[in-house]
Amino acid sequence: MFRVQLPGDVATCIAARIERFALDSPDQLKWQCHSVAEFGALPLYHGWVETIGIRPDGELVRWSTENEYQGVKPLEDRIWMLTALVVGSRKYPEIRTMVPIKGNDDTDCSCMSHPRFVSGELICGKCGGIGWLPAAD
Repeated sequence: MFRVQLPGDVATCIAARIERFALDSPDQLKWQCHSVAEFGALPLYHGWVETIGIRPDGELVRWSTENEYQGVKPLEDRIWMLTALVVGSRKYPEIRTMVPIKGNDDTDCSCMSHPRFVSGELICGKCGGIGWLPAAD
């Protein structure tokens, strides 16, 4: 399970966005209103068969959008966590501080040489969209 450390103001903002989701979401996302309310999570990434969201306590969760399973499950894949944070930060500026920052020993991902990845048009499955890989342990 992945949980990110959220400052109090970000947690409050996420809680407010969840509460107002039915009112504030664009028409193409209205179909998610029931799940957002039921699971208490703000959708960050909408995939083919699942949505990944974040709860006000920083827990990242996922739910099926194709009825492949019922309820909500914890997110357990690091690349999908990064992808959700990167994509979500484009919609919700307060999430930007949750996207990891490259350290001195980290290396650029090979996706950084491809314009479609750099532009954000595609998300890299190797780095999750952050543009770098952690230093080897």
